[in-house]
Amino acid sequence: MDNPFAFFHDFIIWGLVCFGVSFGITHSRIFSKVRQLASKINNTVGYFFQCPMCMGFWVGIGLGWLWISPTGLIFLDGFLGLAVTWLLYCVSWKLALQDPNV
Repeated sequence: MDNPFAFFHDFIIWGLVCFGVSFGITHSRIFSKVRQLASKINNTVGYFFQCPMCMGFWVGIGLGWLWISPTGLIFLDGFLGLAVTWLLYCVSWKLALQDPNV
């Protein structure tokens, strides 16, 4: 490996993309119709589209399969996506609660 920090760089980008996609699907106004449709199809499917951890798992699998696999195992990428999404979601939630403008 030419650059010893390449893995960390790729992992940070991967984690932020995983969080951004997961958070966007589960909380953004753009995807509200998709969440409503998923809830109409099935309550469990609708729940998955509203749960950051659930969506983080599936987005992690998708990113590992389509783009970069940080662990080399797609199933573990799902759990890594879940963990990264949940940690960043908790941090963003804590920061938002501290802001009186939110």
